[in-house]
Amino acid sequence: MKLFPTSMALTAILLILFPTAALSSCNFGIGSRVQGQYELHKITVRKQAVLGPENLELHLDYKASPLLNQQITFAEVQTESTSSCSFSAPTDNNSKRMQATVRSSTPISELVITMTVYGFNYA
Repeated sequence: MKLFPTSMALTAILLILFPTAALSSCNFGIGSRVQGQYELHKITVRKQAVLGPENLELHLDYKASPLLNQQITFAEVQTESTSSCSFSAPTDNNSKRMQATVRSSTPISELVITMTVYGFNYA
């Protein structure tokens, strides 16, 4: 019977020491996953508030390499900076260019976004 209170105490300590990233993230994907695709590029961008916490916005823009004849199939965007965000993507995203704008819905001091682009090289 002592196992249950001990595990509850351990869980509480872990939640205090290591806030869960899964509960404090805002993630989305654009496009479709395709069998055989692989990671073309990983981009990490960062924006900091000037005076104090504020709603921050970042614009992501990836163009496929014409030299490698790249085709984009899917882009995954992740941030652990906020649990509340909105994003928009233009309707003209295609296999040669992927764009998105991410906005924090709550004031934060720093917005860090990682975009992983997947697809194919046909060169």
